Amino acid sequence: MKNRLHEIDGIRGWAALVVLFFHLANETFGNLVPMFRSDFIYFLSNGGLAVTVFFILSGDALSSGFSKKADLTLLDSLLIKRYFRLTVPILLSCAIVYVLMLAGANHNVAAAKIVHREDWLGSFIPFEPSLISLLRYSFYLVYDGHSKIVSYNPFLWTMSIELVGSLLVFLYLYLSTRLKNPIKILYAMIIFLVIAQSFYCLFFIGVLFAQYRANGVFNRLRASGIWRFAAIALLITIAIIYTLSKRQPHFWQYININVVTSTALVFCFYTSDWAIGFFSSKLSQFLGEISFPLYLVHFSVIISLTSYLTIKFSELGTLDTPHIFLIILISIAASITAAVIFRRVEKSALKLINRLPAHLLSMRNPSDNSLVQKDTSPTVKYSSVERIDS
Repeated sequence: MKNRLHEIDGIRGWAALVVLFFHLANETFGNLVPMFRSDFIYFLSNGGLAVTVFFILSGDALSSGFSKKADLTLLDSLLIKRYFRLTVPILLSCAIVYVLMLAGANHNVAAAKIVHREDWLGSFIPFEPSLISLLRYSFYLVYDGHSKIVSYNPFLWTMSIELVGSLLVFLYLYLSTRLKNPIKILYAMIIFLVIAQSFYCLFFIGVLFAQYRANGVFNRLRASGIWRFAAIALLITIAIIYTLSKRQPHFWQYININVVTSTALVFCFYTSDWAIGFFSSKLSQFLGEISFPLYLVHFSVIISLTSYLTIKFSELGTLDTPHIFLIILISIAASITAAVIFRRVEKSALKLINRLPAHLLSMRNPSDNSLVQKDTSPTVKYSSVERIDS
């Protein structure tokens, strides 16, 4: 797409891969391989940090088109589709878990005893599967009342934040056309939510970044020779501070270190030519294409294939570090393959959803065809929201 923000897709793709590796290495095998929890690996593969990056990208992607051109019809379209664009893929991913449970292919409880993670891997899906509970969780409880006791995919704790954060972004954008100083209000909300240690500050930071892009701030910084060196220095400083924060957590009790770090990282990426080039590469775009599916399906892989291989290698007495690396590589390959297949199915399922705004908006005013036409304009394509946010 001509006006697509490829860097958003690329960053999201690598963040999804980080979450996958974090769950496999740090969470699943961290007790057996302490190296996975070393300071250096902690920074490069921290799932919590990657999730905060997701939230910034969501706020940015949802508001980018509107920041470039204040088209309320665009917001109407995004608002109508938002719940369904999240829920349909969630339902599909949870249905996979449901089938695995019916087939007895989930081996997480037995594997948890081997890797000494009864508190994590062994605590997943502790209930009997039923169609009613599957639908109830996928359509409602995933957004409200999410817990391991009812969850078909515990990694989806982020979805309630994602949905509410999206709605808050839409509310702000609707009101911004009527506010005298919307940017001051935006700064005030960010400061308040950062102090309150709320994840929702990240969505508004994303909105702010979209505004910076529309105003040419990122372009000016990328053209600055001084900033090129400053950005590298800032990235190194971020890595050092973040690593030290693990050893001195009491220094960050009043502020979320992940919020500060993810904001600085995304800002540096947006203002660096090399980063834009990397995240716009074919590999990064491929990962961006499957980012949400990868986030959704890797739980199924962990409770089935990863756990099964762990049990088998343990029975053979060969569950050592090299074989654990092999299990991780196989699990990553299987997750990516599953995500590619899932993405194709997802696209077909979302075709009807993409038609929903045009249908509803035309019903609101049948004589005004511009409402339908605007929804398929280049302005809509400018935003990265046509790919599901994670």
